Amino acid sequence: MFRVLSCLTVEHDWRLVLLAGLVCFVASIVAVSIFHRAIAARARTRLIWIAIAGAAIGYGIWATHFVAMLAYEPGVTTGYGIVLTALSLAAAMLLTSGGFGVAVGDTGRWRAAAGGVIVGGGIASMHYLGMWALEVPGRVTWSVDLVFVSIILGMCLGYAALAVALRYQDHWGTLAAAVLLTLAIVSHHFTAMGAVQIVPDPTRATDTLSLSPTFLALAIAGVALSVLGMSLIGVLADRRLAVRTAKFEGIISQLSTARQQLEGSQKELQQQKLMLDTAIDHMVEGLCMFDAEKRLVVCNERYALLYRLPPELLRTGTSHTDIIRHRIVKGILKGDPSEGAAEQFISKLAALPFDAVSSRIDEFADGRLICVTRQPMAGGGWVATHLDVTEQRRSEAKITHMAQHDALTDLPNRVLLRERMEHAIAVTRNGGVDLAVLMLDLDRFKEVNDTLGHPTGDSLLRAVAARLRECTTETALIARLGGDEFAVIDYVTNPAVEAAALAENIKKALCEPFDLGDHRVTVGTSIGIAIAPRDGNDSDVIMKSADLALYSAKSGGRGAFRFFEPELDELMHARRNLERDMRKALAQGEFELHYQPFVDVESGQACGFEALLRWHHPERGLVSPAEFIPLAEETGLILPLGEWVLRAACAEAAKWPPALTIAINLSPAQFRSKDLVSIIVGALAASGIAPQRLELEVTETVIMHDSEAVFAALGKLRELGVRIALDDFGTGYSSLSFLQRFPFDKVKIDRSFVSELSRKKGEAHRIARAVVAFAVSLGKTTTAEGVETAEQLDILREEGCAEAQGYYFSRPMPASSIPQLAQRKAETAVYAA
Repeated sequence: MFRVLSCLTVEHDWRLVLLAGLVCFVASIVAVSIFHRAIAARARTRLIWIAIAGAAIGYGIWATHFVAMLAYEPGVTTGYGIVLTALSLAAAMLLTSGGFGVAVGDTGRWRAAAGGVIVGGGIASMHYLGMWALEVPGRVTWSVDLVFVSIILGMCLGYAALAVALRYQDHWGTLAAAVLLTLAIVSHHFTAMGAVQIVPDPTRATDTLSLSPTFLALAIAGVALSVLGMSLIGVLADRRLAVRTAKFEGIISQLSTARQQLEGSQKELQQQKLMLDTAIDHMVEGLCMFDAEKRLVVCNERYALLYRLPPELLRTGTSHTDIIRHRIVKGILKGDPSEGAAEQFISKLAALPFDAVSSRIDEFADGRLICVTRQPMAGGGWVATHLDVTEQRRSEAKITHMAQHDALTDLPNRVLLRERMEHAIAVTRNGGVDLAVLMLDLDRFKEVNDTLGHPTGDSLLRAVAARLRECTTETALIARLGGDEFAVIDYVTNPAVEAAALAENIKKALCEPFDLGDHRVTVGTSIGIAIAPRDGNDSDVIMKSADLALYSAKSGGRGAFRFFEPELDELMHARRNLERDMRKALAQGEFELHYQPFVDVESGQACGFEALLRWHHPERGLVSPAEFIPLAEETGLILPLGEWVLRAACAEAAKWPPALTIAINLSPAQFRSKDLVSIIVGALAASGIAPQRLELEVTETVIMHDSEAVFAALGKLRELGVRIALDDFGTGYSSLSFLQRFPFDKVKIDRSFVSELSRKKGEAHRIARAVVAFAVSLGKTTTAEGVETAEQLDILREEGCAEAQGYYFSRPMPASSIPQLAQRKAETAVYAA
């Protein structure tokens, strides 16, 4: 850098250096101004302005170089080659134009940098071509490091100049960019000049066609300043013209926009008016507007069609009275169409307030219902809508009917029954009449539903509803409460006689066979009767009383009717107490298992045990399973209770010899649980016994509840190795079909047949032996239940029965007694106490 400083101070004339700087700055101002004009222009115009800007700055660089070269005093005579001098000018113009074009045309973040590099390249090309054109009687040498620095300075400052010019396009931005561009040119030139060293050599001659430095410099400076000055004036004039043109165009644009907005508003108003007219004419409601003088202002097509108004009554100003008179006289409205009736109706309408919202329903002569809603207006008059609500009212009535009636039988449901009962009980409070409430439950309905299918069951329920209508009076209300439950209520004056007669008629009617097309079925009914207000003074109490009476009738046998008695409430209270005690007993572990053995008929050895549930109540003592197990099934307690039995029995069997099996009874409620299989698997896993040692006993009743689901569950258990036994064989009419559908491992003959074996010869005895023989012939393990005598055992042995169970061998015993009994033979069995 010392070389550059010495070059400036020693080898240059400062006056010409300043002239070169002035030429460079003016060229930069012109070029940046034109560059800004190019940014604002578009397409081809932009290219022209970029070419002009490149030409201006290129010429400025070229002029700066040769003016500065005039200030250079190398100590020898100098001249310039014409061709290379011209070529340096062309290179400067082309490359700077290219740099400006890249900076303007590209949209990337590096466009200023790319343009600055090209502009710096243009400055360097011009300088070194110009120096190549230098002709001196000597040798020119270069300092490479300063050459490199000069090029870098031109490119970096060129980038800075374009970055400022692109970001700031006001006067200050133009000035700053021009200063940076001037520094790019000047710093490059003088740094490059510092890299030059001329060694005199008299043997080298200059070209005769070379130009004199003084002439060239002065000519270039003068022309450059003139051209650049005119270019600057042209740019400034163009800017002012552009500003005025822009203002003028802005005014024209605003006027055009205002005109377009006005036309758009008018068009929009027309469209809105058209849309409003269309909407009004296509309204579902009839619409009309009357002024404070009760004269028509506007109405839609629907209003005219609704009341069949002629054209003369649709004109603006038509009296409201004339339109109303037309409706009545033409028979559109229901009622008397005479003139007198019309005047009376008009007077009634006139009496209605016109300053408040009102609504009424007009009934047409053809049955339609029109809802008229009137809305007053602020300045007087009103707007009215006329809506046909006929279908809406019909739908509402249908929905109300559906909400209060059973969908299958169309009888009133529990909701409507309760509502009618409340009204009827209110009547009975005045005395003189009582209300009989009969609750009905069909007998054997579930058997029909399960065996013949739900469609047949639905047909049966519809037929029952029809017979109930036939055997009751018109004053009676019949309701279906759900499933196969019905209710009948009627007024009675002598409850004991009339209610009993009504129940007898119903029972007799429903006992007759029902012809259901493909099937002919017979069912019966159980009936509970309560009398209001004697047995209750509100609908909930009286229905509860009738329900208790029905429960009593069903408990006493099918096909009966019972009146409510206060003792029934006490029995139900005791039932609830028993249920509460069962829950407590399950939580506190009051249940226990006793075990009754299966004995091999030939060897007399115990081959397994059946687990039987026992409950020792802390206050009541031993509670019979026949008392608490049905209640457990009704209340759902059988599920946790059955799970406990499975786990406890399997855990106890794990203590026995491996040859002994454990049998457990399953209830219908357990099969309704989806967790039955997983519970059994869990019990086996927890106890560790082999699945083949577990026997599950199912009755025909269990299977009939849902045979598909039951067989599916049994199939999964049998795949695990668990043995399945059909209990109470011979007591049901479908046992044979079940044997065909599922491969049971064991068949247990019901004790009712075993007890007949020891009686004298007779038909019952022969049937019993036939059932035993048939069970044995099935080829499955056969167990006879209820063996109590040696004679029964001998007959079973004679018929080939494999196992026996009963008091003859042992009563059910606690688990602690099993080890001793397991070693005994049947002949030496001791009767359990």
